[in-house]
Amino acid sequence: MREPVPDTTAQAPRLKTSSGYSYQIMSWLVIAIFLVLTLVPFLWLVLSSLKTNQELFTAPFGLPAHWSLVNYTSGFATHPLTIYLWNSTVTAVTSTLLVLVAGSLASYALMHKFAFRRATYGFLMFGLLLPVNAFIAPIFYMIHRLGLYNTVWGLALVYSGISFPLGFLIIKSFMETIPRELLEASRIDGASFHRTFLNIVLPITLPGIVTATIFLIITDWNELLFASILTQDQNSQTVQVGVRYFLSTYSANYPQAFAATVMAIMPTVLAYLFLSDRIIQGMTASSLK
Repeated sequence: MREPVPDTTAQAPRLKTSSGYSYQIMSWLVIAIFLVLTLVPFLWLVLSSLKTNQELFTAPFGLPAHWSLVNYTSGFATHPLTIYLWNSTVTAVTSTLLVLVAGSLASYALMHKFAFRRATYGFLMFGLLLPVNAFIAPIFYMIHRLGLYNTVWGLALVYSGISFPLGFLIIKSFMETIPRELLEASRIDGASFHRTFLNIVLPITLPGIVTATIFLIITDWNELLFASILTQDQNSQTVQVGVRYFLSTYSANYPQAFAATVMAIMPTVLAYLFLSDRIIQGMTASSLK
């Protein structure tokens, strides 16, 4: 009897070479540098907001002698922080809803063949290539003529126009993954154009809508340029603009201003910490379907 011939097709596991280890070390080193550059300023901002004004100048990089939240509470007493936060919330939510509605309808319309379909898609996506700062004067003129200057509604309208290409791109990428056979089956079953959109397309596109919502709210919340130009009264200004009132020509309470800055950026930081998994799942879902 012949002895069994050993299988030589199976490959032995490859050992990592020195170049592989070097690449891995360099990757972790780059990540560590970015973490330091990102976290150290934020930690210094939080620690500085817990100090007094005198302590900040005597020991700017030391720990607070007395851990206190007095700068956070006094900020609400001396400045209309509640109004600023409310205006930012109303502006971000309103503009996000406008973009989601318009982006969903536009994406669903482009799923069907019609004349100038490609031209329409190119026109809607052209906004991603335009420098928004170049249109400050026309936007200011139109908002003023519409009577929406110094209002949160005018600011929300501008934000929705600026953010529409991004929201449209995310939602459309999800709708393109829907099988055409599913739409044809619903048409054969007698479902109308609108019924198909509400009962089939929207539920399938929900992960993309959630992903777009997160991106849009974070972007609108952190916007400063148009919020500074299109609002003048403190009753209509957002928290990003209101922070500057903590520092004036004759007085400057830096720890209190730092506390206001922390409160201004914490909603976006918390949104990313708690919803980062949803963002990653949403962005990968469209590429894997």
